[in-house]
Amino acid sequence: MNDRVKQVSGTLIIREAKVEDSGKYLCVVNNSVGGESVETVLTVTAPLSASIEPSVQTVDFGRPATMSCNFEGNPVKTLSWLKDGKVLPNKEAMLKIESVRKEDRGMYQCFVRNEQESAQASAELKLGSRFEPPLIKDYFNNETLQPGAYLKLKCVAKGNPIPEITWYLDGKKLIKSDRQQIGQYTSLASDVISHLNISSVQPNDGGLYKCVASSKVGVTEHAERINIYGQPFVRPMEKKAIVAGETLVVTCPYAGYPIDSIIWERDGRALPINRKQKVFPNGTLIIENLERLSDQATYTCVVKNSQGYTSRGTLDVQVMGKLPHILI
Repeated sequence: MNDRVKQVSGTLIIREAKVEDSGKYLCVVNNSVGGESVETVLTVTAPLSASIEPSVQTVDFGRPATMSCNFEGNPVKTLSWLKDGKVLPNKEAMLKIESVRKEDRGMYQCFVRNEQESAQASAELKLGSRFEPPLIKDYFNNETLQPGAYLKLKCVAKGNPIPEITWYLDGKKLIKSDRQQIGQYTSLASDVISHLNISSVQPNDGGLYKCVASSKVGVTEHAERINIYGQPFVRPMEKKAIVAGETLVVTCPYAGYPIDSIIWERDGRALPINRKQKVFPNGTLIIENLERLSDQATYTCVVKNSQGYTSRGTLDVQVMGKLPHILI
C-alpha cells in the first residue's frame, strides 16, 4: 500500500493504473470462526508498439546474428516472426541465427497481437560485402549438331570466394575422359572460366547439359539442351527412394534428334492415369503426395521419332515411410 494504492474498508483503490498493476487480486475476509476469499483478475490495457534492434545489420557469412523484438503495451497474446513474408518457427522475443548463410539475408518482421490490435516492426539483415555469392556471367546456348561435329561449351562465373564449376549431363556429373575434355582456370579479373569439349559427338552425347558454379556462400547453375541428329536413346536411370507424402520429379534422360514424342508408362499404360500424375512434353514426370501402395513401382520412359524408332528406359521408385520427428 502507498499513496497510489489504498484500501478503504472492503474497497481497493488503485489510482493512475499501470500495466504492472495487472494480475490476480485476492480479497480475504476472516473472523473468529473462519474465513472466506474471492479472486478477481485485473487487466490494464495499453496500446501495442514494437521495434527491432538492430534495425539494419550486416553480418559476414558464417558469423552469428541476433535480433531482439522490443515491445510495449498490454496485453500481448502472441509474438511471431516473419522473413520475407514467410512465417518463422521462432516465438521468442529474441531471434538467433547461429551461422549466417546466403538464404538468411532479407527483411525480418516481428508481430505482437492481442484480441483488439496488433503492432509490427521490421529489420534488414545484409550479407557482408566480404563475400559474394556465385554468379554465372557468360554461358552456352542450345545447339543442334550433326554426328562427328566438335562440341565446345563454356561457362564463366565470378564470386568471392572464387567458385568452382562442375558439369552435368542429364543430372549425372561429368568427368574428364579421352573424348571428353574439362578444363577450368581463373582470369586476371578473378573470373572462373570452364570449358567442356567433346570431339566427334555421337547421337548419345545429346541431352541436357548443366554447369554449376558453387562456393561456401551459394550455388547457381545454367542448363541448355544439346541435340545431336540420330535415333532415340534413353540413358539408364538410378533407383529413386522418396519419402511418403513428398513429390517425385524426374525428367527422362534421352538423346537423339528429332524426337516425335516422349511418354511415361506404368504396367504398359500411358501416364497420367490419375490426378496426382503430370507428364510434360519435355519428358518430365511429376507424381505428387507419393504413397507406397499406389505409387511404388517401375516406370518406363518411351522416346519415339517420326520414323517409328523407339528407345525405352526404366526407373524404379521406392516409397519409404515418413521420417520420425520429435514432439516438444
